[in-house]
Amino acid sequence: MTRTQEQAAGDALTAAGRRHLLRRLAFAATPDSDRALEGLSGEEALGVLLKAARDTPDPERPEAARGIWGNPALRFEGVSDEDFEALVDRQAQDARAAIEDVRRWWLAELLTSPAPLHENLVLFLHGMFGSSTGSVDAPHALHGRNALLRRRCLGTVPDLLASLVVDPAMMMQVGMDDHRRLRVSDRPAKLILDHWTVGEGAYAPRDIEALSRALTGWLLVAPEGREPTRPIDRRAPRAARRTGLVPTFRPEEFDDGPKTILGRTGSFGARSAVRWLASHEATARRFGRLLIAHLGIEDPDGALEARLAASYRATGGSIEALLREVVRSDAFWSRSSRWALIKSPVHLAAGACRQLGIVSPPIVEIDRWLRASGQSLFDTPDNGEGGWPGQEAWVEPPARLTVRYHLAAALAGRLPPLGLGSADPSTDEAAGTSTAPFETTLGEASAAALLERLDPAPGLDAEALERQVPGLGSPEGRSAFIRRVMMSPQYQLA
Repeated sequence: MTRTQEQAAGDALTAAGRRHLLRRLAFAATPDSDRALEGLSGEEALGVLLKAARDTPDPERPEAARGIWGNPALRFEGVSDEDFEALVDRQAQDARAAIEDVRRWWLAELLTSPAPLHENLVLFLHGMFGSSTGSVDAPHALHGRNALLRRRCLGTVPDLLASLVVDPAMMMQVGMDDHRRLRVSDRPAKLILDHWTVGEGAYAPRDIEALSRALTGWLLVAPEGREPTRPIDRRAPRAARRTGLVPTFRPEEFDDGPKTILGRTGSFGARSAVRWLASHEATARRFGRLLIAHLGIEDPDGALEARLAASYRATGGSIEALLREVVRSDAFWSRSSRWALIKSPVHLAAGACRQLGIVSPPIVEIDRWLRASGQSLFDTPDNGEGGWPGQEAWVEPPARLTVRYHLAAALAGRLPPLGLGSADPSTDEAAGTSTAPFETTLGEASAAALLERLDPAPGLDAEALERQVPGLGSPEGRSAFIRRVMMSPQYQLA
């Protein structure tokens, strides 16, 4: 692997190097973000992105997640099956609408936040730990988990996991919400071992049993003074008995005996157990592998993975330190890593909005496009028991590419009905739905300038594209040109 000018210590990044770093860490290279990094080395450029991530205030809480959550579908004693089913149906309908509000709130941040590295890290962690609105149907809990990832995404992995294990959304998702000393399930421990920490194959059945015991004792209850005044039917499912979202430790429900987890024996509880797992060598290597994959870095000999694992151990799992190690590495700047990442649908949309200066994106249309493209926020595959597979999975089956090609229509707020079988947007049938001008800050621009701003992988010729799509002097012509670039294979790469 050849050492490059960008990676050489202290050297200023070239224009190509700045764009590469911005594409991978900040969704896209824009004229403003590129200028902000001029004359800086790779580490200094990362410092600029990190400062924005630290200094940008948290977004305002969405309307649907304000106030205190109360369960509108509690099953009280004496309620008939018919009345309860009607109550559940109403609650489900209301919850779906509220979840859409929270989903679109986060999407707006992904598309427009002045701290794109921050959003990229939240997206990475969201995928790593998994999420399902089928398991977590409380908008307050979904927002709370997102807020937790925002607070912790530049800290250490052990601190993050110690908070996450008693986060209401994650307790609901993994099934810890009713995990008592005499009612122990293997599911929470298995999910934490497989998807949060050491990974499948790095533990034995006895570790599952011990971790399951360590996770006992935590319940979600109503805030003080807001307990129901009517008796709840204790035979009802947990979702119908959940009175609130306050994580509360009940010592009488905790198995306080000694436990041996991955070779260490102690009186582990939930937080101490996940801290131990988070410090394990297998977790260090797995976290590094997942970060490498998310950033699209080619690491065939595993050298970067080993460096990240060493940095993880030396810094107590500092995520910021891992990012610095990435930018110091030969692998990040290597030719084999350039244009090697197939953009996720979120990466495509967030990058395009930034490149085009779309200050008020059509959130509803882009959200619909993301779902059809296979990346609905808060819903990772397998009912939240894993992250998005990434890379080739984003363009397979081949019909999924056609859905991706409708991005321009979504950005224009003119998205047609979509599915894996949608009409190719280059056909006459679809053309009328996707040629509306974009509402962007772009004025008149040459074909070469537009192509440079859109920053596709090498292989597109501005003059040839202009001959195919004449009329760049009009908003319609520029929109058609942009649409043609976005439909190219080169635009799918970063």
